[in-house]
Amino acid sequence: MKNSTDPIVVACAADDFFAMPLAVTADSVVANLNKNAWIDFYILDGGIQPSNRKKIIQSLKGKPIEIHWVKPRSDYMEQLYIRSQSTYPISAYYRLLLPEIIPDRYRKVIYLDTDVILLEDIAKLWNLELGDYHMLAAMDAANRQMDWPAHLQHLDFNSLGVSREAKYLQSGVLLIDLDKWRADRISEKLLDFIANHLELPYPDMDALNFVLSGKWGELDPRWNQIPVVHNFKSWEDSPYTQEQFNNVVRNPFIIHYGSKPKPWHRGCIHPQASLWYDYLNQTAWAGWENTFVDRHLHLMRRIGRRLVKNTKKLVAVS
Repeated sequence: MKNSTDPIVVACAADDFFAMPLAVTADSVVANLNKNAWIDFYILDGGIQPSNRKKIIQSLKGKPIEIHWVKPRSDYMEQLYIRSQSTYPISAYYRLLLPEIIPDRYRKVIYLDTDVILLEDIAKLWNLELGDYHMLAAMDAANRQMDWPAHLQHLDFNSLGVSREAKYLQSGVLLIDLDKWRADRISEKLLDFIANHLELPYPDMDALNFVLSGKWGELDPRWNQIPVVHNFKSWEDSPYTQEQFNNVVRNPFIIHYGSKPKPWHRGCIHPQASLWYDYLNQTAWAGWENTFVDRHLHLMRRIGRRLVKNTKKLVAVS
């Protein structure tokens, strides 16, 4: 399904728990893509089972997207993951390795979390100018600036060379300048930051905020609408202007279901959860429902994943 134009390069990371949401994200990308564009899609595979791989391929068959399956390998990153206090899967770290994963012929990449859906043509994000920035991202409307997150209060911002008043980015939607990352060895610096702060619960996002402080440009918040925007009583209660607030609430380009429960979990109250199911029903998972059996199998597998990590941690320490 290629045409003569250069591709838009997109990457997502997922383990088997996020195989279905990944398909939904990818489907929403191609569903809103202009007819002259196509996607070179890199799936950073954190353990997607063959049956779910088959469903992802089936979901995107015949669409303007070429899938590349990549299993990122980094012994250093693996050890950091095992030693860290974070409960996130290792696939959450994969975005930090993108300059090594994406072929050198590509100069930039769009990274998307797999709990997002696109409502706008991703080419508009792709065509934004990065200028001197290493990356474009949206400000985290829940945290706003570096000294807001409670889990960062113990850090010495001065010794880390970061202003406490600097904006805190949300890492679920990123436009990355791969050339700048490669030249400045950003991936190495990110992993080193994590190595020195294994206590942090959000190691990937915190590392991006500290290592790239002052080096990222701000996206229109419509490119990453997070759930907190629905909690603001008015624009005056938010970090946005009135126009920005109205736009991000009423006309988002990307909906990021960043909080739990997510649309595929029981009890989700997100006001736009039904839109996620609209795209789900265009995939090989059409008609899926969160049944009692599904919920308990999911819980048991999560417990199993944590047990495996804790076992590896004990082995590493001994």
